[in-house]
Amino acid sequence: MQEHSINLESHWSSWPDVYRQATGSSLPHTTLRVGVDFDQVVFGLSVASLAQVAQPLLAISKPLQQCSENIAAVATQAYQLWMNKDLQGIGWNYPGDHGEEPVLSGFTEPFDTWASMDQLLCRETWPSGNEPKNIAYFCNALALDAYPPSDDHGFPARCADAVKATAINQLQTQIRALWAHVGEKDFPWDWLVDPANGSGVTRFDRQFWRANVDPSERYVLSLVDTSIYRLHADQSGFSNLFLAGDWLKTGLDAGCVEAAVMGGMQASRAICGVPQTIPGERGW
Repeated sequence: MQEHSINLESHWSSWPDVYRQATGSSLPHTTLRVGVDFDQVVFGLSVASLAQVAQPLLAISKPLQQCSENIAAVATQAYQLWMNKDLQGIGWNYPGDHGEEPVLSGFTEPFDTWASMDQLLCRETWPSGNEPKNIAYFCNALALDAYPPSDDHGFPARCADAVKATAINQLQTQIRALWAHVGEKDFPWDWLVDPANGSGVTRFDRQFWRANVDPSERYVLSLVDTSIYRLHADQSGFSNLFLAGDWLKTGLDAGCVEAAVMGGMQASRAICGVPQTIPGERGW
């Protein structure tokens, strides 16, 4: 598994093929029996995973099927930079009345959202002399025409490569609209913190980028007229199957960490009665 960099959480994992080549047989399957191997199940994956891992249940529970078909999720992409220049050093001169860091959207595609995350600087440990002065997060939805079958094992890597390429392109051609000190020619790659002390664009290799394409990774959307299909944690249609996540009917009904916590609290209440009250559950 280490030799082939197997990711067991990926829908496009090559593990079945690698296992077959190594052993001459297919992956074994184990059937867990209620009352013997387990009593209750908490489904804590994103709603996009229902169609992949719970198809037999969708055929039995109409509410679960309608939730799966109507609550949509989208792939996302992101990259993050650690820089040796602070906000003023990169040319952002709008600190606000109270020194707030910028969080903005509506910038250029394909990464239209930027957030300065300097509050994390004190949480990270860096080698002496390589301490960053600013952390920049960029993200957006990832436009895909379709998702290939699970045997297209190279799909996640291709998406990650595309994210890296478009991130570099944004830095080279667009970011000067936000960061005035970038200049008119090329992005100053020496701004990027690189313990390996690379040169030019290779310094980006020590930054972070990601394509969130797996069903369990996709961002849950709040589309018009779809909230009626959201379920509470105890509405799976099965007495011992409880749901958890930001795709539930939480009262917030939006993809965010707060709604995910509320969904988890709903699952806990359905199982053991605690907590009795979830702030915000009755609407805002």
